[in-house]
Amino acid sequence: MPIARKFTLALIACVIAALSLNAILTVQNELGRFEQETAAYQSVVGRALRPAVINVWSVEGRDRAMALVREADQRLRRVEIRWVWLSAPPGDPFAPRIARERLAPLERGEDVSSVDPGERELLTYVPLVPPEASPSIGALEISHSLDREAEVRRGALRQALFVVVGLTLVTAIVTSVLGAWFIGRPMATFVEQARRVGRGDLSARIAISQRDEFGNLAEELNRMCASLADSKDAADRANRAKLDAIEQLRHADRLATVGRLAAGMAHELGTPLNVVSARAKPIMTGAVDENTKREYGRIIVEQVERMTKLMRQLLDFARTRPLSTTQADLTALVRRVVALVEPISSKKDVHVSVEAALGAVEARVDPAQMDQVITNLLVNAIHASREGDAISVTVTRQDATSPVDGQPKRCAIVRVTDRGEGIKEENLARVFEPFFTTKVVGEGTGLGLSVAYGIVRDHGGWINVESSPANGSSFSVNLPESTS
Repeated sequence: MPIARKFTLALIACVIAALSLNAILTVQNELGRFEQETAAYQSVVGRALRPAVINVWSVEGRDRAMALVREADQRLRRVEIRWVWLSAPPGDPFAPRIARERLAPLERGEDVSSVDPGERELLTYVPLVPPEASPSIGALEISHSLDREAEVRRGALRQALFVVVGLTLVTAIVTSVLGAWFIGRPMATFVEQARRVGRGDLSARIAISQRDEFGNLAEELNRMCASLADSKDAADRANRAKLDAIEQLRHADRLATVGRLAAGMAHELGTPLNVVSARAKPIMTGAVDENTKREYGRIIVEQVERMTKLMRQLLDFARTRPLSTTQADLTALVRRVVALVEPISSKKDVHVSVEAALGAVEARVDPAQMDQVITNLLVNAIHASREGDAISVTVTRQDATSPVDGQPKRCAIVRVTDRGEGIKEENLARVFEPFFTTKVVGEGTGLGLSVAYGIVRDHGGWINVESSPANGSSFSVNLPESTS
């Protein structure tokens, strides 16, 4: 619900409550005033009649005085008048209609007024002492029905209701207009500005001419948007610089790996070059017949294609490409990388085997980037291995615990395990730090594992490492299914 409407409803509720309370108090005051005026009127009637009754009693006797009271009762239609004795027992025709103890002030010559709740009448007693001795003090009982009190109440309630309804309508109209103008309009502007900021548009500014809290809030929001825009520009520049630096580090590591691969390929290319040379010379001198020339030509083509394939793999690996993910078969990717590093592994007499789960293990990755990750892990494993050792690469899909939230996730996993020297415990926590290396100078840049870790993290995954001296190391690349 809009705040302006809440404000209007709250104000109307307060007005209704205040007017209702005022109406109740007004009705109560009117009723109290009505009873007071009625009691005063009855007292005046009794006091005006009392001297005449006493005089008639003295001159003409008791019966004539009683008759005078009855005549006055018949003439005065608004009230009923009768003679009572204070000592008369209950049920006696001359007994008072209220309790005896409540009439004690009559003995002191004071009038008594009281409401009879059963009959809904206002009773007023005016003391009257007869001229001759009597067993009790007498009194004139003047009663007046309170039925008119209900009319007074209804009239007061109607008047109060008209006032409440009228003032409520006026208040609702005024507060709705003022609330919409002074609260609803600025709040709608703030909401729209918040939506623009949420969409990333920090260029819009709020224009409010009010010189109040809303105006101050608009100025502060404008300053905030300007500050956020400056911070966003600075963050974008810093992020671009960071991405450029990361890409440069990755490219530098890629080139370093290419150098190592090229060194291994130099030996691998020697054999086919010797074969080509040995077959080309007889053809050039004409020392072989036509059939032999064709056979030698076939062999030369095979060796050239072999060398071309190796060079193309090396060039593809070295080429810089923007990050572009696609659904890829990790088993095929691993086998391609194993073939790429085969010259390095064969030169050191290290056997690399690939163990894959049944069926394709696919993940959404950038093949070129993931090639670099697996190549770095394999080259590191080859360097850590001794001659004749074996390296296993397994490709599976299983649950792994995320280091971010500690929850198990279904992952595509590539695990590279060697039987080499292992990593010392004090170095395990630093293996992914940039430029950290335990290799001798010239054998490593210290960027390989750091770059590999960053690439896997960009894919939404992580790398686990398990190692102990003399027992080898195992690096696991975990790619959750959310990114697979």
